[in-house]
Amino acid sequence: MKAHKFFNIMMAVFFCLAISIPLIAVNKTPGKVSTSENRVLAQFPSFNNEQGGLNTHFIKEFETWFNDNLGLREKFVKTNTMMQYKLFGELTKQDTMVGKEGWLYYVTPEIIKDYQHLNLPTDEQLEQWGKSINQIDDYLKSKDIPFITMLNLDKKTIYPEYYPDTILKVGNVSRTDLLEEYFTNKTDLDFFTPKNALLEEKNRTTIYSPNFDNGHWNSYGAFIGYTELMKKVSSYYPDIKVLTWADINTNAYDRTTNIYDAVTFSEKDISLSLKNKSTATQVFGVLDKLNLSTSLMSASYQNEDKSLPKVLVLGDSYLYGFVTPYLAESFSEMNFIYTDNIDRIKMLVEYLDPDMVIYENVERSFDKTMSILSTSTEFSTFKDYIELPISQNATTMWIDFLNGAYVEQQDNINVDKSTNVTSISGWAMDAQAQDVASNIFLKVGDKYYSGSYGIARNSVSEHFNNPKLLNSGFAFSVPSSELIEAGKFSFVIISKDEKYQYHSSEYKVIVK
Repeated sequence: MKAHKFFNIMMAVFFCLAISIPLIAVNKTPGKVSTSENRVLAQFPSFNNEQGGLNTHFIKEFETWFNDNLGLREKFVKTNTMMQYKLFGELTKQDTMVGKEGWLYYVTPEIIKDYQHLNLPTDEQLEQWGKSINQIDDYLKSKDIPFITMLNLDKKTIYPEYYPDTILKVGNVSRTDLLEEYFTNKTDLDFFTPKNALLEEKNRTTIYSPNFDNGHWNSYGAFIGYTELMKKVSSYYPDIKVLTWADINTNAYDRTTNIYDAVTFSEKDISLSLKNKSTATQVFGVLDKLNLSTSLMSASYQNEDKSLPKVLVLGDSYLYGFVTPYLAESFSEMNFIYTDNIDRIKMLVEYLDPDMVIYENVERSFDKTMSILSTSTEFSTFKDYIELPISQNATTMWIDFLNGAYVEQQDNINVDKSTNVTSISGWAMDAQAQDVASNIFLKVGDKYYSGSYGIARNSVSEHFNNPKLLNSGFAFSVPSSELIEAGKFSFVIISKDEKYQYHSSEYKVIVK
């Protein structure tokens, strides 16, 4: 009996210690980096929001902080990862799947469906996507700017043989097959994919990272993609400089990666470098004034040869870093901007004045980009709304930034005469509906400029405590000379239901 009682006491003590030690050892250092997960842990939430009011998200943010900073968490993560891999051949990293022979694949539910051919686009989707990209093509054609569309391939498409046998395909036609067929045969787009070149090259060498990188090609594969892209560029500029393998040094080496500092993977890779000194230099600050929706994966290069054409590239991680240094060798200016900003392409073209535009996406990101583009307001015109009655209610809006600089005074707006283009960004809403508007136009003299409306503005929705106002941001790009000549400008806000229009008060232009 005494032994049984002692056992119960010891179990109770052990239980108390088990739940107390992680609480006592909770991380109290703000900004601590998890070495196993390679990310900054969540910080303890504030009781107040940015406006000084009560933080209504405190409980949710506290839960995130607690889960991130629980004592001994890092050891638990490592142990669990190691056991899962050794016992079941699986990783606890949710976006990574272990394939045959240790190949790692980046996965999401949609990527799995894509591999299985379970998310084939409908005719209506293909038509809508074609229409969205054709709008860009038509706009650029009106300015005599060549436009190239490039669709890159996921690892699963080039190396399906290492996918687990438990994941089965349905039919032989893929989503990318249908996209390629539609864009090639039913639109005027200059569209291509480097699929055939990659499939041919993989018979000679490994062109995607087996396990160091779960979702990208390696440097060798990237150069194949670059070569195919430059074939398209050369059709517009036959004399343009194109790098070949003769310009490249190759060096074989080994590289390793650690998943949560618990499971190690190694692979052989080939690094590439230019044999001769680069003629292009990365420069900084060029894109700072644009207030991009995301500045991730943005870069600018300038070449010693100023006679070369200029290029604007809207792309993703398949080009950024892998291909951008090579592209920069062929253009006097090369500006690379992440595809999430594609709904601002008119503004970007007006501001950067490129001679060529390239749009690139990898398979898994195409849907997201098309979704962003489908909501773009840049190609709308005021004539579609000009007959709407004018509401007498005051406008609710604000100009936040002018060429990246914070606007402190709303009545008088400083315009720098030394800049060719002025970018204006802020937010606006349908005051009567207490919701986002359907569109907004910038009026300069007798001209009405369309812009990008629907940009996420968390601060606005939080300030008004209205989640409907999340996507209330706008961005415009207009020639500085026109603003200076007019001496003033105003905005026209189209109501949510498109039944009336608001006219803002006028903003006076002060020339700097």
